[in-house]
Amino acid sequence: MSNKKSILGVWLIERGSGRNIVSRAYSEAVKLDMDLIAPFLSATHTFIDKASNETLRTIDTETNRYVWEANEHLLFVMVVSKAARIGHMRFVLEYALEEFMTNQVPADTDIASMLKNWHGAPNKFKNFGNFVDELVSQYEVTDEVLLAGKSMDCLEVYSHIFRGIMRVDTAKSKRKKIVKTMNKYLEPLIDRYSFLSAITLDESGIEVLLIDINTVPYHQLRDSLEELFRLLAKVTKETVTPKAYRDMIFEHVMPYVKRDTKRLQTYAILDDVVRYLF
Repeated sequence: MSNKKSILGVWLIERGSGRNIVSRAYSEAVKLDMDLIAPFLSATHTFIDKASNETLRTIDTETNRYVWEANEHLLFVMVVSKAARIGHMRFVLEYALEEFMTNQVPADTDIASMLKNWHGAPNKFKNFGNFVDELVSQYEVTDEVLLAGKSMDCLEVYSHIFRGIMRVDTAKSKRKKIVKTMNKYLEPLIDRYSFLSAITLDESGIEVLLIDINTVPYHQLRDSLEELFRLLAKVTKETVTPKAYRDMIFEHVMPYVKRDTKRLQTYAILDDVVRYLF
């Protein structure tokens, strides 16, 4: 398991009683009595649920974040690092909770009856605890690969969009003006994001696939690509005619967006398209 952990600890708790069904600590950063904290987490969830008519999903502390998933009888709480991607964390919680409901509740009973007849023996759910250990271990091991995949996806998507924008039907002189203006904008961006020095910017588009994703934090990569997109859309719109700009959107960019809309939605790039092109 990676030394830089995303998941620091987990609790599966019986709602109402606050009994700790399964708990695991995966980091020295979680210096807690795992059994003592379970009733507190349950009470916190109940208070938010009843006092505000809202479902508790996350709580931030100074250094960590607590993520909740719940059903009628159970609370599954995970304490994660602030850098952890909440969407991934919530998927792990949902997956584990579904596993418990499917494979830990005997076929001849229901969850309520099973918990009522459980007297707190810790070995009762040993197999599920082992399942959680394996799930967390697999997530931590593959996390860097997942992140690299996200970075590569974003580079490919933005590369397509940049090339689509530069297919705008305009005079060669105006196309050169777009490139010249973008190169001016690029200089201060490189001061903020040094990895952008690897890209090339010409009349065909912005070649961002040259960026080494293994040396660039994902959020910095996304921020820089979004800023490049915003600037390229702005400069193009200010340089070409309104008709040429409109035709470029619907003839070159949007057909690509339609073909790859799932990936654009996954990484929230579709929001950028709407914000910066229209």
